[in-house]
Amino acid sequence: MVDSRDSLLLLILADLRQNAILVVLGIVILISALYNIYITHETRELVTKKEYLSQQKDNLMIEWRNLLIEEHTLDEHSRIRSVAGNQLSMSQPTKNNSVLVEIR
Repeated sequence: MVDSRDSLLLLILADLRQNAILVVLGIVILISALYNIYITHETRELVTKKEYLSQQKDNLMIEWRNLLIEEHTLDEHSRIRSVAGNQLSMSQPTKNNSVLVEIR
């Protein structure tokens, strides 16, 4: 029994030596296939990340535009208040200089 196993092992090794090029090519093809799977997976992850970052960029651009609009609006109000105070000598009404008018 042991002799048949040893002889079978020797026969397999001899066959592998005869077909060494085919064995090496098979291993190279297997490694290439696994590498292809890995690269495909990485590419899909990167595409997903790019989509997420693109969406985040769009959201930030919208927020930036809204903040610019708000800044311009606030600038206009402060400019109006400045012109009213400096050029027209207007001031914010207080309780003492306000008059309440009732309509019946």
